[in-house]
Amino acid sequence: MPLVLSTQDWHELWDADPLKDLTIKYPDAFEKIHSWRCSLDQGCRRDLQLRDLWLTIEEYQHQHDVIFHSELASCETVSCFFISGTIINCHQGLTAENLESPGHHYIEYIQAGREADHLFAGDRVVRISFSLNLKTLNQFGETIELPRELQPLANDAAPNSFYRQGKTTADMQVVLHQILNCPYKGSLKQMYLEGKVLELAALQFSQFTEQDRFISPSLVFKPDDIERLHQAKTILMQQFEQPPSLTALARQVGLNDCKLKQGFRQLFGATVFGYLRDYRLEQARLLLIQDRLNVQQVAHTVGYAQSGYFAKAFKQKFGVSPKTYQLSSARSS
Repeated sequence: MPLVLSTQDWHELWDADPLKDLTIKYPDAFEKIHSWRCSLDQGCRRDLQLRDLWLTIEEYQHQHDVIFHSELASCETVSCFFISGTIINCHQGLTAENLESPGHHYIEYIQAGREADHLFAGDRVVRISFSLNLKTLNQFGETIELPRELQPLANDAAPNSFYRQGKTTADMQVVLHQILNCPYKGSLKQMYLEGKVLELAALQFSQFTEQDRFISPSLVFKPDDIERLHQAKTILMQQFEQPPSLTALARQVGLNDCKLKQGFRQLFGATVFGYLRDYRLEQARLLLIQDRLNVQQVAHTVGYAQSGYFAKAFKQKFGVSPKTYQLSSARSS
């Protein structure tokens, strides 16, 4: 069973932990680095305040499965790119859980409320996130096309709460690598990173606006349709070992096949069974990290009848075989 913690719970555990260790550094006037280690987790967070945006680079690993509840006090657009690790996230006011994993990015605008993050023991999370302030986005909105969720900003209006996920492209991967391996210091680092964040934002916005152009005019997604699509995604996550057929899933949530298929592509950036495949492989990766089952047992647990097909799919997604991944995880733990 995972630990269920609030922000206050975490601070109380930290204050009482005899093994806690915290280091804070300021390598530049615009950068602050927190490095910590305690009985619950260990990690490092870099916060960089650039001119019209902030950038955060996080790397951490928990010792236990944890569901962490926190309060959201501010309203701002946040973009996040996952490099490694998995989080299952749920925002108050949005309809379903979101799987955040390597090869995916998202943009969100969440009004004040609560959120819950499910983090997994031994899973090393590395992610890059940034936020452009509303004034900056408004200025861009006067001259460039924004994703449909951000278009109210062009009229000085705040958007409704939303969460939109996409797949990380090869061009995005290059920029992420450049951000993580910035070759400069001081003011040159600030200038370089600001340019790279804007480049990453442009790539993300371009991907979403390109998807918006291909929305079929015959398919209009009402709020009720969107809720049903999120219900379909939740069903897939809950029944990933033995998922329903496409027709059965559509019938179960009250959508026709066409709207289910196109809606999945638009909302989640993948086909229905492409999303299912990615979720299965993420669950498999977490099981391999735990090192309690062999590769064949993991394959069967996540719904693959043939371990050979599972191994091929796993290598296509993560670049290594399941066995190699399990061995390397065991060595690094």
